Amino acid sequence: EMPALDVVSWNSLVSAFLANRMFDDARRALVGMMGSGVPVSVASLVSVVPACGVEQEQGFGLALHGLALKAGLDSVVNLGNALVDMYGKFCQVEASMQVFEVMPERNEVSWNSAIGCFLNSGLYGDVLAMFREMSERGVMPGSITLSSLLPALVELGYFDLGREVHGYSIKRAIDSDIFVANSLVDMYAKLGSLEKACTVFEKIEVPNVVSWNAMIANLVQNGAETEAFRLVIKMQKDGEQPNSITLVNVLPACSRMSSLKTGKQIHAWSIRTGLIFDLFISNALIDMYAKCGQLSLAQNIFDLSEKDDVSYNALLLGYSQSPWSFESLNLFKEIRSAGIEYDAISFMGALTACTNLCAFKQGKEIHGVLVRRLQSNHPFLANSLLGLYTKGGMLDTATKIFNRITEKDVASWNTMIMGYGMHGQIDVAFHLFDLMKDDGVDYDHVSYIAVLSACSHGGLVEKGKEYFSQMRAQNLEPQQMHYACMVDLLGRTGQLTESVELIQDMPFHANSDVWGALLGACRIHGNIEVAQYAAEHLFELKPEHSGYYTLLINMYAEAGRWNEANKIRKLMKSRKVQKNPAYSWVQSGNKLQAFLVGNG
Repeated sequence: EMPALDVVSWNSLVSAFLANRMFDDARRALVGMMGSGVPVSVASLVSVVPACGVEQEQGFGLALHGLALKAGLDSVVNLGNALVDMYGKFCQVEASMQVFEVMPERNEVSWNSAIGCFLNSGLYGDVLAMFREMSERGVMPGSITLSSLLPALVELGYFDLGREVHGYSIKRAIDSDIFVANSLVDMYAKLGSLEKACTVFEKIEVPNVVSWNAMIANLVQNGAETEAFRLVIKMQKDGEQPNSITLVNVLPACSRMSSLKTGKQIHAWSIRTGLIFDLFISNALIDMYAKCGQLSLAQNIFDLSEKDDVSYNALLLGYSQSPWSFESLNLFKEIRSAGIEYDAISFMGALTACTNLCAFKQGKEIHGVLVRRLQSNHPFLANSLLGLYTKGGMLDTATKIFNRITEKDVASWNTMIMGYGMHGQIDVAFHLFDLMKDDGVDYDHVSYIAVLSACSHGGLVEKGKEYFSQMRAQNLEPQQMHYACMVDLLGRTGQLTESVELIQDMPFHANSDVWGALLGACRIHGNIEVAQYAAEHLFELKPEHSGYYTLLINMYAEAGRWNEANKIRKLMKSRKVQKNPAYSWVQSGNKLQAFLVGNG
């Protein structure tokens, strides 16, 4: 016959279950212990109470607190600490503080548990206040205290105080403690201090996965994507396996660098390790593929994965900026069918799609929904509405929306300048450009694209040259699109020789936007020789783009130069270039359907 278990045996059994993350078994063992008549000890409760917080078992946690009170064990400091921590994890700040305040004795762990409670609930000011009270009471803060304090200081924007804490940790020789160091790396990452973060990271003797992730995130956030990729490789060489957070940190770098190959390697690795089933990973992959223009791959992952609002929004935004914008509107309808609420990103993607499709009726319907939800003045959504109405030539409506925006950003101004210029109201565009500066909003590169486009639409060459020169005075170096605007402006007015000279004087090689502007100008003025020169570069830069071939063929045909036209047709055929299909779309029931123009 098996002897009855004593309190030590029961506690060992409970601890073993908890060590193996078998909470339900640990709970049953504790209940069995009480049922067998063995009195519950402090050790029994101290092991299970924190686990209740982790597992969010509020009912059982409250029952254990009641049991501790009944047994008179609540005055024991270790159990009090566990209860403060448990209520903190439940985000029950008041209950946590009630336990903390009545504790007859407190140690460093007590204060750390209270600080952790405030941190977990996002009460960052209270974290700092509790830390100050702790110091005033003569309790020496340790590594756990500082590692909890630093994230709160980051959220409060108290970076100077964060640096002081770093200095204090150096004096105490705990700056290389893994918890403190990880918090410091994260702090300097968010401060944008790459060098400081690297210095802290390199002092960590044995970085853990949190250390690596913080440093990788730091590099990505500060535009050092290549270094981030290298660190992921080094991490594995040093024996630490990337986890889901690592991949979520590094995948945005793939899209920013248009590094599709690296993105696919990460995708393959996530499949091999089973991380592909993690919702955060699948969402990051959808976003990466969508931003790299690989919408079929993004759609495949979306179809095979668990979905939330982020999944829908990532794919919706991807489609909205592509030739398949109508798919965004279908997804927009699916969101509600899936029981997910629209948010600002959903609306922004749908409005962008409506703008690209010239689906102004549907755009107005979405605007109506935003008005009813009192969201039409949201900065991003207001800017999306400006884009919709300016493209549709509804400038009065756009102006009303613009005037209601209390905090106009650079995108708001740029959209209005572009819209008025596009529709021939050049003087209004120039007036808005001047008002923008008066409003204290600095011009950016897009501002000058907008105003140069207005000059081009109005044929105002000298005015365009003035703005082009003004850019450098604003410390804005002209980019490809600015040169494309100037080539278009000069070309429209027949100054093709000057357009060519401008291209030849560019400080970098002209891209397809610039050469395309020149080719378009040649089409207007029938200059085949310069058109050939532009087309040679375009066929090299965009050999798969059928529009350039077609334009040159038409120019040859109009000039009766059939042999040259046939040569270009043969070149298209040898390169297997096909005309880009033109889509038409209609609404069928609740779904938008796309049709190839010309299909029977």
